Order: sequence, then structure tokens, then C-alpha cells
Amino acid sequence: MEIGSIMSFKIDFENFSQQMIPTLTTELIGHFSIDGDSQYHDNLSQLKYYIPPSDPDNVNFDLDKNYVSTRHKSNSHIKLDNILKWISDNFFRLEKSLAEEDCWLGVDFICSRGAIKTILSSPYKERDEWIICASKYHGTIYLCEFYTDEKEHSYANRTMLKKRYNSWGYKFEQYMVADHPAHKPDPSRALNECEEFHCMFKAKFDNHSLLYAAEIDGIFSQQFIKDTLIGNTFEIIELKTIVISDKHGNGNMYGKVHHELVSSWWSQNYLLELNRIICGLRDRNGTVTMIKEYNLHNLPKLSNSPYNVDKCKIFLKIFLNEIKKIVIKDYNKCMYKFHWKPSTKNVINYSEEAPDNEKYDFLKPWYIDKVEQYRKQPQ
Repeated sequence: MEIGSIMSFKIDFENFSQQMIPTLTTELIGHFSIDGDSQYHDNLSQLKYYIPPSDPDNVNFDLDKNYVSTRHKSNSHIKLDNILKWISDNFFRLEKSLAEEDCWLGVDFICSRGAIKTILSSPYKERDEWIICASKYHGTIYLCEFYTDEKEHSYANRTMLKKRYNSWGYKFEQYMVADHPAHKPDPSRALNECEEFHCMFKAKFDNHSLLYAAEIDGIFSQQFIKDTLIGNTFEIIELKTIVISDKHGNGNMYGKVHHELVSSWWSQNYLLELNRIICGLRDRNGTVTMIKEYNLHNLPKLSNSPYNVDKCKIFLKIFLNEIKKIVIKDYNKCMYKFHWKPSTKNVINYSEEAPDNEKYDFLKPWYIDKVEQYRKQPQ
């Protein structure tokens, strides 16, 4: 196969029986924080605690509160940088015997939850195409999602109105979480979208092992956790907002939810095995009037058209199967670009790209240097 030449494979659903539906198990193995200046910290400084409102059926959250003071996220794509930083600080947690050259870190794939979520929800996407690039290094395949040119242009040129709508989700979190389980949320504080808390998960999906980072909105815990989440008892909480769909605006969701949104929510929570989704029902002016909880298993019932989670699982399984067959050359020989469009449905195109292709390069030289230096040390 020549650099740049396009090949393809098909996601074939027909040969799968109910007994072949893959299962997922996850294990929390680490975490890190991103501060208001988008800087990485190997600590719990950005961990937030879910504080349920006293009357969830009657709230009045203004999501535009102090909007003029909001610090928006940068348009720059951080790729896998923070995940690579965590791995380079935690080789000892992951490495297998150096003799096992086929997979030194003991996982088949390393990526963000977002990349896996994108693949998982593909059967129900109607608009957004995606690009995911793969590089193989010491037996592990690293996956990184990239914007298409169209989506990158759209994101870089967002209107002020779209930025405002996007900020509403972050502001809702401010009304629902605090920095200590004994404190109250403080929505008067200026919103900084750069602040993030991530957990690292090791997962087994069918016959594939994965390591991925996931941004966490907050946890539910009666106890303040000081040093590590590992070994502590808590519940990870996912926070969402959605516009009230009934015409009277009385806070009841009589209507169905678009299947793309259902698929996105389900995929995101499935990958962490989360059961509870806390949702703020808002009007079109950005005021949340009611808090409602949804169960992961009941999400498909909200869809405005038939939605089958098994189809998503099969799509992901076949995609990972094919990647293992295709991505055989090391990162310094080539990288692989996978491109999917809703119009092609079950067909995914791929190509080999030059290893120094700046547009899609994501395995950083500093990371490669750290790995090689670590592997040279006496174990």
C-alpha cells in the first residue's frame, strides 16, 4: 500500500448473533487535573463534588450568570498530550515484562474516551463525519481524533451565540458541584472552561484492551478525598442540560429526544459504566427550572426513533478488529488515517500517511524520548 492511496473496509452487522454482542468492563487506575491556564497537574486539584439541590423539581439557574467574565477554551487541539503526560508519569503502573515486546504497556489501544465514543455512536450519526488517526508504538496502537477541515473551520469561526450556548453546559456544572462535599456550589464565580478533571480507565471490550482518559464532571461522596480516588468509595456523576420540549414550558419532557443526542449520551456513559445522568431542563433563554435523573439503561426509550445499543457495540468491535489487522507498521514508518462519513454508512476509508505529516502527528518526540529512556533503566 502506497502513502496516500485510499483503501476501505465494511462494518458487517449481518454475521453477528445476540450471543456475539461484546461486553465492557472498566477499572479506574488514575487521574489528573487541568488548571485554568490549561496546564497539567498530577493531582486532585480540579476534582468537584456533586451537591444535589434541595428541591430538584423547582430550581432557577441562570446559565448566563456572569457570562461576560467567562474564559473560553482555546481553539487549539491538544491531541493526546495530557494522556501521554499521565502515562509517562505512570509507566510503572502499566508496563509488562520488557521481554514482551509485542505489547509493552499491556494494552492494545490508548486514546481519549471521546475517540471511542465517536466510533461507538457512529451508526446513529447523521451529520458529522470523523477522522481518527492511528500510530503503533511498542505493540500498542495510539488513536487520536481530528476535526475534518469543515468542522475545524466551523469551530474556529463559532458565533458568539454558539459560544454562549456551549458555555451553558459548563455553567450548569457550577450550580451543581463544589470543591468539597460540605460546601455549596458557587455559580457567582467567573466561569473558566479550561478547568478540567480527568480519570484514566483501563477497559476490556470483547477481546480488546484499552486505556483511555475521560473528563469527569464530578463525583458523589460524603467524604472529602485528599490524595487519590483509587481505593475510595464514590460515584461518578455525569451532568447534562437539555431544552424543555413541551410547549407550555412547565418543566416536563413530554417529547422524545433526537436519537443522535441519545446515542451521544449513552456512548459517553457506557464507556465509564455510569448508571446515573443528572439533567438540567432549561428553557431557550438559558434558565434551568428542573433537575431530572435518567438511567443509562432507560436512555434508548427517550429516542425519537428506534435505537439499538447493540448495533453501536458491534460497530466498535468490528472497527477495532480491523484496526488491529491494518495498523502493523510502527509509528516511524507511517501513521494510519481512518475517515468515516454518514453518507457511506458502514464503509470506512483508510490510508497510510507519512510519519512526519504535521497535520496528523500526535505522538510527541518528548514522549518517545521518555519511553526510550525509561526502558533503558535497570528494572
